[in-house]
Amino acid sequence: MAFKGSNKMGAKSAFYHRSMYSGFAFSEKGEVNVSPAMTKNFWFLENLFYGRIRDVAGQISIIAPKAKFLLNNKGTATSAPVKTLDFVADAFSHMAIEHEKMRLNGDINADSDHLSKLKVHTGVSMGHADARGKQASINRLFISYDGLSEGRTDSVFSFDEFSPFFMDFLGTVLREMPITRSSRLIGKQSSPMSSGLCLEIAPLKHSEDADKSKFMDDVNFKIYKVLAANSGFAIDKNAPWRLVADIASKQMLEFASSRVPSITTAEDVLDYYFEDVMDIPDTSPLEQEESSGLAIGGVATDFSDTDTFGAPAASDFTAVPSSTQAPKLDEFDEFKRIMFQTYNAFILSKPIISEKSTDSSGNRATELKKRTRESYDSINARMGNDFWYDKYIRVKNMELALGYGEPEINKMTKNTVDLENSLDRARAMGYLKKRMTPVIALEGSLVYRTSQIENPDQSAKDNAQSATRHKNKKIY
Repeated sequence: MAFKGSNKMGAKSAFYHRSMYSGFAFSEKGEVNVSPAMTKNFWFLENLFYGRIRDVAGQISIIAPKAKFLLNNKGTATSAPVKTLDFVADAFSHMAIEHEKMRLNGDINADSDHLSKLKVHTGVSMGHADARGKQASINRLFISYDGLSEGRTDSVFSFDEFSPFFMDFLGTVLREMPITRSSRLIGKQSSPMSSGLCLEIAPLKHSEDADKSKFMDDVNFKIYKVLAANSGFAIDKNAPWRLVADIASKQMLEFASSRVPSITTAEDVLDYYFEDVMDIPDTSPLEQEESSGLAIGGVATDFSDTDTFGAPAASDFTAVPSSTQAPKLDEFDEFKRIMFQTYNAFILSKPIISEKSTDSSGNRATELKKRTRESYDSINARMGNDFWYDKYIRVKNMELALGYGEPEINKMTKNTVDLENSLDRARAMGYLKKRMTPVIALEGSLVYRTSQIENPDQSAKDNAQSATRHKNKKIY
């Protein structure tokens, strides 16, 4: 069956053709096949978060692969490295060898566009590069926002005066461009490729069902499905050229246990290979450059020393040697750095403000006023946890569309500050994770879909948000 769905279609046509694909893709005899064997459907319920969230005793965490376990795949179609988790690379190598044996035996048709030989085109999306690009985008967008403010920010001469404008700005961009690491990983712009469990063997368009039809109609597709299953891979139903490591399968667990003998279950894989991104961020040379004061996106981001009239010193564009790098940041500290770095970019864009005045005699004068710069440490110490947690909670509430009102935000801020002051940061962040678990409120989740069915006359989004707030309420 040929499928024709495309993002270029109108809403009615797109709905019809997408429904046809959903019902009949992978059908061999024209029968309805909503859930084909050995496939993953990332467009359905919580499946879309495969490899990005984890539920442990009812507490949902947002997870990412540990960078040290990402391995370059062999047999790539690009000159640049294509990374996946090491055991996933092993599984694909095994699959490619078996495929090559069949090709040499004449069982593989050589006329196939993508399945005559198996080559990796795409692997894990690198979160570090993404984070660096996000900071540059935030810098540019805020400077553009400032340019449209009709002089309102001309009164900003310190970080204290900057913060209200920055929060107003975030209210316009956060739903489309989350700035915290955990929200980015489950946001609209992210994908299962961030998990390190997926790889793609063709550079085809996910939005074009015609590409999917052509791939599934390939004479080698049946062999491809069998080899994938034998190597522990499922196939992405909505992108059949994407292989997904099924970490619950016997075959994939064998590849993982070959690397780490203690691994026997899917939970063991998650324990060993993944980390909670709100607790333990990855580090890499790119991330170290960001924290060192290296220029990002053409705008320097960390100015401790400047010359007398506001230009950044040379040291602001030089990466600090790795031996002097600061300790890893958790998500909360990373948020503070983002806010601080945007302030720096803003100050650099307009370090001097000309202020015109007229005295009682009608004489006009122009005064050049320099904007104040401070070190990160002085700002962090002066503002205090009550300021930072209030801003962080508001950002998460906007990013994840949780719908918390002002009284709830104020209460959460107080509880979080009290927990850190009386216990520690880990306990404070643990509290916020429970109160701000995003998954069940997101569009496409089980609660969202159930709300649509059970309350068709009410907003599914509002119902899902209400369920989230109720589920996560806890007295401390």
